[in-house]
Amino acid sequence: MYQLKSLFEGAPDSPGYAQGFLSLVARMLERVDAAAVANLAGLVEEAGSAGRTIYTLGNGGSAAVASHFVNDMGVNSWVAGKRGFRVCSLADNVASVTAVANDVSFEEIFRRQLACGMTSGDLVIALSVSGNSPNVIRAVEYANEAGGVTVGLCGFDGGRLARIAQHAVVIPSSKDEYGPVEDAFSVVFHAVSS
Repeated sequence: MYQLKSLFEGAPDSPGYAQGFLSLVARMLERVDAAAVANLAGLVEEAGSAGRTIYTLGNGGSAAVASHFVNDMGVNSWVAGKRGFRVCSLADNVASVTAVANDVSFEEIFRRQLACGMTSGDLVIALSVSGNSPNVIRAVEYANEAGGVTVGLCGFDGGRLARIAQHAVVIPSSKDEYGPVEDAFSVVFHAVSS
């Protein structure tokens, strides 16, 4: 497997570095299970068409990708005379995230929001490069117990998230490739929202 750290042996402003990075992301995408991506698209279409809420969640760069997907799905799903999809990123409400983190614990920031708003049949898409983020795992466990439909977008070997989510899209990667995995998350979401 092509390792990101080997790219840093050259200068970041060199064409070789840029080509290495682009090749790394391309190789990751070639190893993604296209059927899993198609399944995700079907789950999003089914939830949106049924008027269910689609929740996304993640930390850091994964939170940014989750927010971007909400932007794309919210705007791109609207057609004149037809209701658009109801989508929400649980990482976007800073007041709620910081209140739960301060008053309860950071591990509860997503689970608590789902407990307040999720109904049975809603779709919960959780992003975690490692697949082991405690706050993401707790949210997916809750969604599973409360009748949600859960999808994990994961890097590395999928981690615990790939095992507990009802559906998973894994970006096979080595453990130092956070940025490229998040880039691949964006590509997967663009494939779904296009």
